[in-house]
Amino acid sequence: MEKITILGLLLKYEKWLDKGEIQFLGKGTEGRKIVLSMVKDLISDFKKAAEKGGDLSSNLDWHATHKKGRDLWHELASHSLNHINRDSKGNSNLFDFLEAATEFEDLLYGLERYYRDHTLHSLWVYFLGEYILREQLPEIHSNLNWYLFNDIERDESLYSHKLVDNARKKEKKLNKEINKHRDAIWCLIALCHDLGYSLSKLDELNKKVKTVLKFFDLSVFRQVGYSLDVEHQYLVSQFLELMAIDVRIVPSADQKDELVKCYRDDATYWQLCRALEKKQHGILSSYLIYKILGIFQDTSVRGAAEEWGLDDEEAKENVIRGDILFAIAQHEFDFAYLNQLGSLAEILILADELEEFSRYGRKMLSREYHDTTAETRISFKPEKPKIGKEIDMYITYEVSEHHPLGVFFKRKAEQLCRKYSLGQYQAKEKYCSIKSIKLTAEKKGEKYSFHLYSDPSKNKGYLPKSKIGDVEYKAAEYPLTCIDDKIYYIDPKGNKISFDEWFKDENIFYSK
Repeated sequence: MEKITILGLLLKYEKWLDKGEIQFLGKGTEGRKIVLSMVKDLISDFKKAAEKGGDLSSNLDWHATHKKGRDLWHELASHSLNHINRDSKGNSNLFDFLEAATEFEDLLYGLERYYRDHTLHSLWVYFLGEYILREQLPEIHSNLNWYLFNDIERDESLYSHKLVDNARKKEKKLNKEINKHRDAIWCLIALCHDLGYSLSKLDELNKKVKTVLKFFDLSVFRQVGYSLDVEHQYLVSQFLELMAIDVRIVPSADQKDELVKCYRDDATYWQLCRALEKKQHGILSSYLIYKILGIFQDTSVRGAAEEWGLDDEEAKENVIRGDILFAIAQHEFDFAYLNQLGSLAEILILADELEEFSRYGRKMLSREYHDTTAETRISFKPEKPKIGKEIDMYITYEVSEHHPLGVFFKRKAEQLCRKYSLGQYQAKEKYCSIKSIKLTAEKKGEKYSFHLYSDPSKNKGYLPKSKIGDVEYKAAEYPLTCIDDKIYYIDPKGNKISFDEWFKDENIFYSK
């Protein structure tokens, strides 16, 4: 398993740029020259820092590095937006927002003991996703699931051979057109997925203010916050509808022609409404770009009752824009129920979860930066899996010295439990079903693991020793179960022991 590093990802991206493999930065384009120069500049900085030995934080000028990363973010976002729509407007509003959000984020470093810089994090997630797709999952990269559903093919026994054949041709044509913008779509998803993060932290800011005001005996405090007023509701309604629609190829009333229509998925709509109600940063990020970027203004949301369906251009635009917004919103859903790999939304969740190697934290007391919480590796079996195959996923984290192993392992294992529901998996022809995921966290020769299976009865993990009440448990492998998004060991007497109890003696200080 290859260790993932920032320098390694930059070098890989430089190679793909050189070969002209990034669709929106093809050979001969001015954008490719500019981005290549910026990437080479960052490579030079990280190489020089690595050559000095010790922590990167001690060897890099982080103010200068952050500015270079921000400039690269601007350039990549601009070219990807223009690739999707060469006449795209509102892009400058996005860049202005990033500048304002960066300044605001500087105020938030004291809210958490370790706070991630989300501009650079988004860049690394973008590069990490490219690495996973191009080197680990190349067949998925070439055959992404765009959530375009062919109902005629699914129920082909009900229809004429001609209608089924035409529906397949329609699906193939639409997928081909969407795939022309694949790299630009992923770039926007990755770069914009955390734009709303700082806004979602206002509650934490209010808590800090209250701890000071109590010494003044001031009971009335107007909290910093916001609400979406009635004037916003029309745009919010359209925004939610666009993300919740399924674009489906269906038969006409007389079953002679194939039509492309939009149907609202009520389960998705419920998740989106819940995310907005909780002001999760994923859906806030989606709402921001929907509101300020011109590429979303031409999207058509037509109900299934419409006699005529969408034309090919409308269908393509709905798929592209809906997938961008939904992927960004979904990465922060409480309940994702993932059991496959095939779409960019699923790649975002995986890449975002893996991106621990640059979780640069600033300790407020010493002003010292820590380079990382963990170094990451990922692999799949079979290697470079084929579409329609079941796969096993292996994730290994080498936890840094400054971070408690148990704290890290507990957080990542519970994230796995919340995001993935492998028991619902079924092998399909058009994507890869996940049969199992093994998560390992190690530090100085000590290893903890959690192995999640499609058959829940096989779930197990290697846990450290612990004392719960009067019972002492040795470090060993235990059968584990996921109940209500929590992980438990159920002892021979039927007693449920949660990870909270098992790891209660750890100094839990870490927060995303």
